[in-house]
Amino acid sequence: MKREHHGWQMIVLMLLAAAMVCSLLVPEQLLDGPAPQRMEVSILIRQTESGVWSNARQGMEQAAEDLGAELRFLTLSQENDSAQQIQLLRRQAEMGVDAAVVVPADSQALAEHLADWRELPVVTMESPAQGAEAWVGPENETVGRLLAGQAIQDLPAGSRVLLVNGCPGSAGVTARLESARTRLEQAGFAPEVCTAADTETISGAKAVLCFDAGTLEQAVSASAVLEQPPRLYGAGVTDAIVAQLENGGVRALAAWSEYAQGYLAVSQAVAAARGEDPQDQSLPVTLVQEGETYDPEHQKLLYPVSH
Repeated sequence: MKREHHGWQMIVLMLLAAAMVCSLLVPEQLLDGPAPQRMEVSILIRQTESGVWSNARQGMEQAAEDLGAELRFLTLSQENDSAQQIQLLRRQAEMGVDAAVVVPADSQALAEHLADWRELPVVTMESPAQGAEAWVGPENETVGRLLAGQAIQDLPAGSRVLLVNGCPGSAGVTARLESARTRLEQAGFAPEVCTAADTETISGAKAVLCFDAGTLEQAVSASAVLEQPPRLYGAGVTDAIVAQLENGGVRALAAWSEYAQGYLAVSQAVAAARGEDPQDQSLPVTLVQEGETYDPEHQKLLYPVSH
C-alpha cells in the first residue's frame, strides 16, 4: 500500500511539473484571453500644419499608447478648407479606419455631413457638431468672458478693441468671440470684429483679442513691426505664445489643459469604435497674465508634459 501511495504522489508531482512547464511555454496573451482589438484613429486638423496642437498631440499619443490605438494625423492643404476636411473624413472610412477625431473647419458643414453619414464614429475637438459621437474642448464661453474681463481692467473706456475670428466656421471659436463681445459691450466698449490679424488690420487698435492659438501667433508677428503695438489677449497654448507671455508680448492668455483635451478626445474615439458610450468632456479654463508663467498652478497648462 505504501508503495502504491508513493506512486500516486509521484504521478501528481509529475502532473504539476508538466502544468508549470506548459504555463511557461504558452504565450501570456493566451492565458489572459485575446488582446483588445488595436484601433486605428485618424486626427483631422483644420490647419495646414499641426504645430498649434503640439500639446494636445502629446495627450493623444499617450492615450493611444494606453488604449492600444494607432494614430494618423492629417492636415489640410488650405487653412480651414471644410470641403477638403470632409473629403478626407470620407476617405478614412473607405480605408477602414475605426474612428476619427476632427477639429472642424466648419462646424455646420460637418454636422450636415454627419446627419446622413454613419460610416465612421467621429469625436470633435474645439467645436461641438451635431451628429458627432462626443465633443471635447474648453468651456468656450468662459474663454471669451475671461479675456474680455482682463481687457476691461487694462483699458480706458472707449478704447478701440478688435476681436479676431480666425476661423468663422468654427462654432467653438465663434462662441468665444461672441461671449467676449457681449462682456465688452456691457462695459461700454464698441468692439470691432475682423477675420485677420495682419499688421494693417490691427494697426491703431489699443487691444486685440484672438480666440485660437494660430490667430494669436499671427497677431504676435504682426504687432512686432508696429511702433505702437496693441495689447494682445488670446486663447490656446504653444511654445511661441508662452514665450510671448513671459516677455510681455501677450498680456493675458485663456489656457486649459490641451494635453488632457487630446487624451480625452482619443479615449472617447476609441470608446465609440468599441461600441461603448462616449461622453462630452468640457475642460475648465484659467486666465494666465503676463509674468505668471512660472506660477506652480499654471505649469501643467503652459508647458508640455513629458512621459
